Amino acid sequence: ILTSKKAEELLIKTVPGSFLVRVSEKIKGYVLSYRSVEGCKHFLIDASSDSYSFLGVDQLQHSMLADLVDYHKDEPITSLGKELLLYPCGQEDQEPDYISLFE
Repeated sequence: ILTSKKAEELLIKTVPGSFLVRVSEKIKGYVLSYRSVEGCKHFLIDASSDSYSFLGVDQLQHSMLADLVDYHKDEPITSLGKELLLYPCGQEDQEPDYISLFE
């Protein structure tokens, strides 16, 4: 579970096209944090139904979170930003901390 600030700290060290998915602090769902040429962008992912989609960007529904990510490897998230998900970015110097989500 990462804050937007921590996500930006990880992504700023990467190349444009890098991304990570994290649990949202604001909605029931996730956030895709993305490294663009200009800096970092954050896209809310709605997971409130039985599907996943970007809030306010497109209404295309995906049955799994991985399907949403795979789709945007070839199709930009926004037409203006041309965000393609090219390079997954992992956490540094720590074990994944998602175990608390299952307790």
